[in-house]
Amino acid sequence: MRQYIWISFCLSILLSACQASDKSNTGHEGHDHSAEAEAHEDHATESLTLFNDKTELFVEFPTMMTGHTTQFLAHLTNLESYKPYTEGKLTVSLIKGGKGVRQAVDAPERAGIFTPSIMAKEAGIYSLVFDVESKYGKERFTADHVRVYKDHEEAEQAKPAEEKKATSFLKAQAWKIDFATSEAKLGPFQQIIKTTGSLLPAVNMEKQIVAKSNGIVHFQSQDIVPGKTIKKNDAIFNLSGDGLAGNNISTQYIEAKTNLEQTKSAFERAKTLHEDQIISEKDFVEAKSNFENARANYESINKDYNSNGFLISSPVTGFICDVYVNEGQYVQKGDALAKVDQGSKLLLKADVYQKHLQQLTHIKSANFKLPYSEQIFDTEKLNGRLIAYGKDIHQEDYTTPLYFELNLTPDLYAGSFVEVYLKSERSSNVLHIEKSAILEDHGLKYVFVQLSGESFEKRFVNIGVSNGQEVEITSGLKAGERVVSKGAYFVKLASMAGALPASAHNH
Repeated sequence: MRQYIWISFCLSILLSACQASDKSNTGHEGHDHSAEAEAHEDHATESLTLFNDKTELFVEFPTMMTGHTTQFLAHLTNLESYKPYTEGKLTVSLIKGGKGVRQAVDAPERAGIFTPSIMAKEAGIYSLVFDVESKYGKERFTADHVRVYKDHEEAEQAKPAEEKKATSFLKAQAWKIDFATSEAKLGPFQQIIKTTGSLLPAVNMEKQIVAKSNGIVHFQSQDIVPGKTIKKNDAIFNLSGDGLAGNNISTQYIEAKTNLEQTKSAFERAKTLHEDQIISEKDFVEAKSNFENARANYESINKDYNSNGFLISSPVTGFICDVYVNEGQYVQKGDALAKVDQGSKLLLKADVYQKHLQQLTHIKSANFKLPYSEQIFDTEKLNGRLIAYGKDIHQEDYTTPLYFELNLTPDLYAGSFVEVYLKSERSSNVLHIEKSAILEDHGLKYVFVQLSGESFEKRFVNIGVSNGQEVEITSGLKAGERVVSKGAYFVKLASMAGALPASAHNH
């Protein structure tokens, strides 16, 4: 059922895209081009795609000729969110030899699309400059060697050869979904050892709560269960001696109180006799010691004692991770009642196979993920540190453990199974892209390369090692090429509808 819903959703996206394309080809949903532009709408359409660190500018415009007004369709996309600019001022300038013309628009005609127009008086080679002022700051995009032709005949003679077919995926489509492109980068890349492991409670983070006496266990509230958050000194259990013939809590309390009174009286008497040199120093020290021991015992019992018995409190702030007893159960002094985790640290245990043992000393950090989630966790971002690795081989699976201590986050649970990517030495000048860009077709890996703002090419690639977030590309891509890193499946659906010429979309 879910598969049918997903397919229906994808088809609806494609259908809306086709409708958007039809509207675009009739003038951007009703945009009224000038009569002059309509008279030349058979001219070839050119496009430019320019980037900076935070923005993509995709511009479409008819081939420029002297004496004709050229209207630009400038699409501005914020690369972090891949959403359109909804406000801002855009100025276009056509410059040759320090002179030129310019025109500004104070707002987009609609979300993401600015439509300035200019007219060139002379043919030649120009620089085309776009200045943007928006909430993202001031930005400038420059395209050099832009040609303005003398007339239609000259433009026709210089008309470029038809571009190879590619998949058209419009900005109007990309802005509506979770979409992103990223650059293929040549740079340092860490060698990866992929393995499995688990999350464990950190050493000294768990505290056992034990019975201080024999008695019957009573829960202080009905929600004393694993996962409950508690604070230091919060009462968890009560131990009572009700119904016990002997050695019960009330008896212990009475005995401790009586012993304190007796030893106190004996100490005060010994103190007076010692001052009068009637008893020896040894007898005085013994009386004093008995009194101090009795007082300590009484204070220890009295601190948690009430009319119902002994209160058992949490020694730390954290959460209950185990409860070992039931309501009304009889326990003896020293029996474990519950376990509390302070909840600030975890251990990541990775199982390293024999063939990788020589690399253990080079491992400094790791990425890991839970089987039911695509979220990647980085030990370095969790203030993790390598604390130990094994010195022997487990005979059951021929692995040795490696341990990282890291900060606990709400998404991580002790006991979880994890996939681990151990990061070893860095390799320099490795071409790599985001792992999410990789698609598969009958065992072959491929990506969608962005040829221009709305044009994408399916490109088969060979991949190397992965660190869980990024993957090495051994062939098929060049540094600087941009690939679809989010939403690639939607581009795949568009490509299945039929490859279109890159220049087919004229708005």
